[in-house]
Amino acid sequence: MPLTDPQAFVDRSARARRRVGRWITLANAAIALLLGAMVWQVLSASRHSYEDQARDVSAGLAAVAKLNVEGEMDRIDAVIQATAAEVERQLAGGGASDALLNEVLQSRYRLLRDIEAFRLTDAQGQVRWGTALPAGAPTQVADRDYFQQARDAPQPRTIVAGPLRSRVSGNWVLAFVRPLQREGRFAGVIYVSVNAEHFRQLFGRYRLEPLDAITLRRDDRRLVARVSPGSAAQGEVGDTAVSQELLSQVSANPREGSFSSRVAVDGEMRTTTYRAMDAWPFVVYAGVSNERFLSPWRAQAATVGALAALVWLLCAVASWAVYRADERRHRAMGALADQSQRLRALLRVAADGIHIIDRRGRLIEMSDSFAEMLRSTRERLLGRHVSSWDANQNEAAIAAWLAKVKAGDRQRVDVQHRRDDGQVIDVELHMSVAEIAGELLVFSTGRDVTQVRRLLKEQSAILESDLVGIARIAGRVITWHNRAVARIFGYGAGELDGLPARGLYSDDDTYEAMGRELYTALETQAQYRAELRMRRKGGEAVWIDFGAARLSDTEIFVMAIDVTATKAAHEALAHAAFHDALTQLPNRALLYDRIEQALAVAAREHKHVAIGYLDLDGFKAVNDTHGHDAGDQLLAEVARRLVAGVRPADTVARIGGDEFVVLLTALEPGEWDAILQRLGASIERPVRLASGTVVSVGASMGVATSRPDEAATAFELVERADHQMLRRKRDIRPHHRRA
Repeated sequence: MPLTDPQAFVDRSARARRRVGRWITLANAAIALLLGAMVWQVLSASRHSYEDQARDVSAGLAAVAKLNVEGEMDRIDAVIQATAAEVERQLAGGGASDALLNEVLQSRYRLLRDIEAFRLTDAQGQVRWGTALPAGAPTQVADRDYFQQARDAPQPRTIVAGPLRSRVSGNWVLAFVRPLQREGRFAGVIYVSVNAEHFRQLFGRYRLEPLDAITLRRDDRRLVARVSPGSAAQGEVGDTAVSQELLSQVSANPREGSFSSRVAVDGEMRTTTYRAMDAWPFVVYAGVSNERFLSPWRAQAATVGALAALVWLLCAVASWAVYRADERRHRAMGALADQSQRLRALLRVAADGIHIIDRRGRLIEMSDSFAEMLRSTRERLLGRHVSSWDANQNEAAIAAWLAKVKAGDRQRVDVQHRRDDGQVIDVELHMSVAEIAGELLVFSTGRDVTQVRRLLKEQSAILESDLVGIARIAGRVITWHNRAVARIFGYGAGELDGLPARGLYSDDDTYEAMGRELYTALETQAQYRAELRMRRKGGEAVWIDFGAARLSDTEIFVMAIDVTATKAAHEALAHAAFHDALTQLPNRALLYDRIEQALAVAAREHKHVAIGYLDLDGFKAVNDTHGHDAGDQLLAEVARRLVAGVRPADTVARIGGDEFVVLLTALEPGEWDAILQRLGASIERPVRLASGTVVSVGASMGVATSRPDEAATAFELVERADHQMLRRKRDIRPHHRRA
């Protein structure tokens, strides 16, 4: 008898009573095998579904964690590079005092959040400048591997060391190290120490479920940071103990992958996804607890197994009844046929939340997993109308749909169910319509996909970020972009669709050169990155941190970040490092650099250079009598008069307090005297302050001039002029004295 037609089995059994015993035995064995196969198929598919959910969740966490950690490290690297360039310029200029270097490091330290220290060593590895330095002798790091690697590096690059113990704080840290050069020779290293706890705090902001875990390790598997809510052990920094499954998976695919194993740190079973950093020697591992995803499946397996056992038991009882009495057998086998057909239809669909409704839309049967999905009980749900848990359909709409369906119909729909506690969840619903004993029944299975859809929305939010522009370019034509690209380049909605990339460049030469460099690089490497000066729609220049990866032979994936403000901030910092804050005149460091340049030009052209060192007479009395604001106004006015009284090629600098230095370039012998006389007279003119008060000051001036036959340095000339100014103050005779 074909098991797909139980009624035929009943009819034939009536005509072959003498063979009843043999048919009963064969039928029960076949039913047991069929139910077992169906239960195995349904539960296997269901388990794979739960495992896929676990992998999807862990992959989403790993992707987000990778972006966050990589962004943090790139930000630190950008600040280190900018600071290293500034320090090397100061070292090359010869004006890098300890105070100035410490001031530069302190200002850059404030740009980075949550780092432990920003420090600088000399060429011998002594930590002499930076933040939070210990008292006493400088800390020595020459024996550190990262110092030796930086010293021996053929090209300057940022090296990441650690995790290692800081010799200053004793904490576990990552060290971001970059070598410094002065006149082509190694001059020390600049480094940032980041406490490993910083990454634990970063991961702690994620919404992790109990026993889920986020881990950051070096590519040699040394532990940097790990967060696992509710776990008995969080792991020790530097620990390399990992599972054999991790070793096998990473050996086969070092960049990314997923696996399930018992974690060596705390013994918990997790599904883990890992992602290796693109530019840094670190790997992020995101693990979700298997117990959280497989507990519902175990309950479901118990329910389905119990239902299958019940079916088989009913078949055996019915068979026994048939054997005892012919008529009772016919009635029992008819009922068994109906029940068997119902249960097989129920088991044929996905077994997440199995339930049956009749033609009136009332619930007549369900699995325990359906009641659990709605956070209700079997007793409260039986007999209820579908509209009582469907969040979007009323009773009339459901009745209209039931009037149209017929036996054999199958549908898959996305709906929303309202749980008994009021929470609304997203459900993927599969339905199969069957007619049994003249009654139309709808067999359904619902799967809670709320978490999966939330993950998809989070991934979509990343693609639609307002900060990071993302685009696809085929044949150097923009085929897709997110709204951040349009915002960065000043275009409206739809204006960039199909636009040639040439429109984003300032000229043809830049466009062609960039194309050659980009596509040549992508032929040999996975990614390309550069900082480009591009053009907005209105023609304004915009600086872009540009990254690209090849998708196919003709298409690339592009990421763009507007760093115009960062560039402007860097230029402002550079200006502040070489100018006086009050008068905006060059400071001592910039003055010495310009003197050296003027001396080199004067030597070639056989000219003279004059240095005038001015100290204001009577300034302290103004300051004491009228206050510091009045003193600042006076200094600013003196600075304006000095600048107005010199030539464009000359320089006026303020080097402290009420002291100014005037650099006169390309002079004939004696030409400086008239200029300095004029400057002294301009200083002596009365100054009207903002309060209306009129004050006057004088100036003591010392002068030092270079001679074509001597090799004086900037420092020597300023010192000579300073000494002459001091003698002038003692003598109280001419306005200026020449050295």
